[in-house]
Amino acid sequence: MSTINNKVIDQAFKICCDMYNIDKNTLINSKNRSDKIIKPKRLLIYFLYNDLEVKHMRMKKYFKDLHHSTSIYHVNRFEYEIKKHKEVKRQYDLFISEMCRHNIYGLGFYEKRKEIKRLLKEINKITND
Repeated sequence: MSTINNKVIDQAFKICCDMYNIDKNTLINSKNRSDKIIKPKRLLIYFLYNDLEVKHMRMKKYFKDLHHSTSIYHVNRFEYEIKKHKEVKRQYDLFISEMCRHNIYGLGFYEKRKEIKRLLKEINKITND
């Protein structure tokens, strides 16, 4: 599974770097806080956490010197930006669309995964009531 996961993560970095016209090394190693660096980094952290379930403590494997609390901040900030800014939502939808086009898991994977997450939330709600 980790080999497939690594291929998906490599593909995510490639697509994101292409979308934002940024070098992968720069994205991984830079501590620069400019929009040119932060926007793609935040998108990837959000994707890794939400769609691939990479834990915050493991983000430093993909981004040099990224503290878990910084990862938490980026995920929360990106969630806010998706809700408030149409352009951020459009960029993320485009990213997901590209990921689906290059999907190595097979047809419908992301849709099935969303449905499973929705069902798990529903089950948790029922069992906690």
